[in-house]
Amino acid sequence: MHNPPETPQALHLLYEPAGFICAFRFEVGRARQMKWNEVIDYRPQPEAFTWLHVKTADVKIQQWMVHHSGVPEHINEFLLSSDTHPGLHMSAESVYGTLTDIKMEIGDTGTEKGALHFYLDSQRLLTFRTQPLCSTNLLRQKVLDGASFQNSMDLFAELLRCLADGFNERLDSLNDKVDDIEFSVLSDRRPEDRSELSSIRRQLAELRRFIAPERRILNQFNRLRPAWVPSTAMDDLTHALDELNELHTTVEALYERAKLLQEEIASQMSEQMNRNLMALSILTALLMPATLVSGIFGMNVAGLPGLHDEVSFWVVMGVMGALGLATVAFLKWLKIW
Repeated sequence: MHNPPETPQALHLLYEPAGFICAFRFEVGRARQMKWNEVIDYRPQPEAFTWLHVKTADVKIQQWMVHHSGVPEHINEFLLSSDTHPGLHMSAESVYGTLTDIKMEIGDTGTEKGALHFYLDSQRLLTFRTQPLCSTNLLRQKVLDGASFQNSMDLFAELLRCLADGFNERLDSLNDKVDDIEFSVLSDRRPEDRSELSSIRRQLAELRRFIAPERRILNQFNRLRPAWVPSTAMDDLTHALDELNELHTTVEALYERAKLLQEEIASQMSEQMNRNLMALSILTALLMPATLVSGIFGMNVAGLPGLHDEVSFWVVMGVMGALGLATVAFLKWLKIW
């Protein structure tokens, strides 16, 4: 955001690019929204700082970054790259890196994970994304609603809190689902509970992979403490780190709840299966004597008794019934039934 374009090749930058999302100038804590031509003409001032939020894929944005942003070339290459691995890098006068965030809309990839590249120095915050993300959308809304920020680090700390708020919103939704499933498991289990719990555990595992790099980045930032960052702003960063630590604890606790509920469902299913096997075993035991007798009298061999006696059938049926009652009595005596 240094000097206006002066060459004919850069005149097209005066037209607002499609990748330009928003820009704000903060002075005495208050924000004023900037247009693209103001971004081009803007020169850093000691008592003010700016926030520019853009899409990485726009060619005009890329040309402005390379020729007019004043950001070192090697940092530009990083900010405009498609690298999605979370990380933090520091130079003498700036901090830049990648944060993992939740997409506002899930695209064709089917994943919620999005990457936010950022560049931070004492006079500006630059953020770059390829798809809409929750954190920057929340931060922009807060700025438009009149939120006050004293310096660029204060604004960055608020971005991190917005990041935590997005995670919190997703966790609250998952927690409500786990509560419903827990009530169902403890009362009258629904058939779909098991599959829902598997889905919840997958989402929690993904959130855990989101939050862990952010905690590592903030710990690194908090440990290095750049000289150009005011001490009060570092305190805000510490508070943001505390929020992410609490999020990590919440994710772990909810993951364990979902795991225990899955184990409870598995235990209930095993118990139900054992009851069914017990009933089947008892039925088999009751029919075994009758099956034996009917099998003997069903043999087509000479000398089988009762073939010419009219009451033989009823005698055999009586013997089979008596054996069944004897089997029941035997199972009662063994306390199996």
